[in-house]
Amino acid sequence: MFLGFIMTISPINTLIFIFFVVILSPSLSHADTTAVFIIGDSLYDVGTNTYLLKSIAKANFPWYGIDFFNSTPNGRFCNGQNLADFTTKIAFGESVTSPPPFQAIHRGGINFQERLMEALDINSTRHWEGPIKRFTLASTRAKENPGKGVNFASSGCGIIDATSAIDQAVSITQQLKEVKFVYGNLSSQMGAEKAMEYFEKATFFICIGNNDVNFFALFRYKLEPDPYIDKLIQSYNNTLTTLYKLGARKFGIFGVPYVGCSPLMRVTIKGGNCSKTANDLAQQFNIKLEGLLVRMQENSEDMHFSYANSYNLLYDIYMNPATYKIKYVNTACCGLGRFRAMSNCNPIARLCKDRKEYLFWDVSHPSQYIAQLMMEKFAFGEPRYVGPITWSELVNI
Repeated sequence: MFLGFIMTISPINTLIFIFFVVILSPSLSHADTTAVFIIGDSLYDVGTNTYLLKSIAKANFPWYGIDFFNSTPNGRFCNGQNLADFTTKIAFGESVTSPPPFQAIHRGGINFQERLMEALDINSTRHWEGPIKRFTLASTRAKENPGKGVNFASSGCGIIDATSAIDQAVSITQQLKEVKFVYGNLSSQMGAEKAMEYFEKATFFICIGNNDVNFFALFRYKLEPDPYIDKLIQSYNNTLTTLYKLGARKFGIFGVPYVGCSPLMRVTIKGGNCSKTANDLAQQFNIKLEGLLVRMQENSEDMHFSYANSYNLLYDIYMNPATYKIKYVNTACCGLGRFRAMSNCNPIARLCKDRKEYLFWDVSHPSQYIAQLMMEKFAFGEPRYVGPITWSELVNI
């Protein structure tokens, strides 16, 4: 139909028409993604928990942020930029960092609308580089420069709300309410139809499930895992369905990593071995999660997803550290005691000299070096690590 229309006008007018389509059409401009919305746990948290008075999971003190701009602690559970920052770069260029936390935008509701419109850059007041083709050294030198969107992720969050309650995190139920709140404000500004179109072109990245697996392995290991996994999958299904009804069509899904060999899990096991319970549960959950995504896409032709197999990637790094220029996979860079996992990173903790040599920054979070490496694999990697399309292809849809 579109091509048929072009063929009915004169050659000169056709060239003029095509010129304006290429220049002005949003779908052909630099940013095929209108915004990045980030949902999840501490792997994606960029300061949400700093605003939560009751939360016990915070990273707004040294040595967190030591390799960030001005060595400033900023709420990220990392020595520098984290997975949310590198995820955002895929869509908007190497100079950007994660969108701001919803809690920072909201701040009790005062001037929320103004700050939200600024975060989403509805009026296109900023220039965006557009999707990147590869990561360079420039990616790790970025200042705090939020990309378009909102980050809802909260450290300690789980797929089920009972997990979130342990660390007083923003639960997935509450994060979805915040997404709806953003949608409602967009609707009041743009109208419901345009707000839904905006959500359709946005990319939703979800990283959740790590805490649910850790919690089960530490405290519920005597129970049968299958009913627990089914409960997690049902909750995940509800999350995706809720977002889909709001207009979300593009999903970047982060599978549960190879979590059983983290310092957090090792320090709890006699002999310092990996937790087979955690790794088995993560693997079983991921299989069912992939199945859920495939079924949802089959039932909704306009839905697109890209599944990041972080389990395979972390397993490969753990088993072949030299291939990735890593020296230490069992011990955290920052912490105290055995595996530097007897406490989380803090001002009196032991700090390694070269963060690039470590798989883990603290008891359970990857270093900036590993975060970038992971995103390179998910953005441009092979089917063992991402599929059915890459995250770079996803944001360009």
